[in-house]
Amino acid sequence: MNTLGFAGSIKRWGSILGTMLAFNLVFFSADCKAQHTPPKAEKTIGETNSIENVPEDSSKARFDLPSIVRYGLKNNPNLKITAKNIDIETYGMDTAIAEMMPKVDGGGGVTRYRYETPIEPLVIDPPLGPGTEFPPFRKTVWSTALTFKLPLFRGGRLYRNMNVAQMRNAIAHDNYKMSRQDLVYNLSSVYYKIEQLEKLLVSNDATVAQLEAHRKNVDLFLKTGTAPKLDLLKTEVELAHAIENWLLVKNNLASSYELLKVFMGMDDMSRDISITTEKSENKSYPSLEESMTKAFSQRPDYKAVAKKRLIAEERVKIAQGKRLPDISAIGQYGGKAGNDTGFREDWYYGLMLTVPILDGGLIKSEINKEKVELEKVKEEDRSLKLSITRDVRDAHLNIANATERIDTAEKAIESARESLRVERLKYETGAGTTTDVIDAQTALSRAEADYYQALFDKAAAIAYLKKAIGEDEYDEEVQK
Repeated sequence: MNTLGFAGSIKRWGSILGTMLAFNLVFFSADCKAQHTPPKAEKTIGETNSIENVPEDSSKARFDLPSIVRYGLKNNPNLKITAKNIDIETYGMDTAIAEMMPKVDGGGGVTRYRYETPIEPLVIDPPLGPGTEFPPFRKTVWSTALTFKLPLFRGGRLYRNMNVAQMRNAIAHDNYKMSRQDLVYNLSSVYYKIEQLEKLLVSNDATVAQLEAHRKNVDLFLKTGTAPKLDLLKTEVELAHAIENWLLVKNNLASSYELLKVFMGMDDMSRDISITTEKSENKSYPSLEESMTKAFSQRPDYKAVAKKRLIAEERVKIAQGKRLPDISAIGQYGGKAGNDTGFREDWYYGLMLTVPILDGGLIKSEINKEKVELEKVKEEDRSLKLSITRDVRDAHLNIANATERIDTAEKAIESARESLRVERLKYETGAGTTTDVIDAQTALSRAEADYYQALFDKAAAIAYLKKAIGEDEYDEEVQK
């Protein structure tokens, strides 16, 4: 076979394969339309893409952003778990207080001795004589007593433990506030994502409708002999691709609603809900300098790490206090009896002093351990400062970037709409090609997708900035 023949053969086979691929996509398009035909938007065929909100189904439970957040703050299980930590640390404070209170214990028992033993201590004043009274002796002795102990001094550990318990309780409150702000941010982000996807779904629906209208025009021109078969195949391929995009957006929207219900703590996951979109408005936010100031004064996690540092300092002093003596007031009142005798009472009271002398280096090890913990917390504090600075700066950069993209995308949409209108007119008058129409339609869809993405990015960035500076606009009471 000569070179020209071989090239011609390759060209023919390429044409055949291209035609087969195009027909497969046509059948895929027809199958998609049969199974997943998108709802028709309320507009005439050929109208440019709409960016209005999706009409709400009146049978669905509708939520706006504030109601979503309030529902989540009340029902989210993870937030409730965090709130329980406050109760736990409150009981920890009660425990620290109880360590400072007197302890009274009651007890009793029976003891069997090999030899007879006195029921009460031998107290004999000399000289011994006929009138000396001896206590009864028994092998089986019954006893009962109340013991008393009051810690007076433990090297400062008593009140330092109380301070630690109070700060741990305050940290639990800070952690709850941080979890609450995280939840508000997550709920807001999913809400804005749903808002974006619903608008994008309308845009894709309009794209499908316009491509269907264009396909009808191409089919009409094909029947009259003024358009080639390839134009119809190209249109069918692009229509199949548009339907595929519509299905992807629809599935992502359903997944986002499921995620929203999880964050809201909605037990009935089969419940059908929808959102009420907000009116587009320029939301105010603090400047970079003001944001930094607010972040270091409001962030719950920054407040918590400051308290952790105080706790670590107190724990070092607690460990050092173990080298000091323990002093306690003690006392006991009780009595003993045999099987055939009445109870003989006895009592004592006094002070007890305990001084550590040799512990194998245990106290020293505890002190060194707590000092290392203190250094660790100091580095954690430094790391958090850097993280907060980065969070605030990133939020401001993302807001500025999204704002610029919104302005650019608005101009791109306006230009793409006009371009599509011109290309459709040119094609209908025979001066244009179907490729130009498809390219113009693709450019419009991409411009609208970029616009909605920029709107979402800006709204999410502002929500993240509020979280980064520790701002909570939903000032409900803590739900436990």
